[in-house]
Amino acid sequence: MSRAILRWPDGGDWGHVAVPGETGLPRFAGFVRMADPLVLELLTVSTASRVDNDFWEVHFAAEANELLAV
Repeated sequence: MSRAILRWPDGGDWGHVAVPGETGLPRFAGFVRMADPLVLELLTVSTASRVDNDFWEVHFAAEANELLAV
């Protein structure tokens, strides 16, 4: 199962999603609105971690989430 990453600035309206690339390192997949219902649903079932002092990050199963289809 591959893991995707949603990352956003603390209080930000937009976040970005990264998915595993061919080398295994994350590659940018797109921007998302933090108010999008799919993002809000993801945040209710996932635990966000604070990273780099002013960012939040959530790791989730890439195959099982509709967020990547948007």
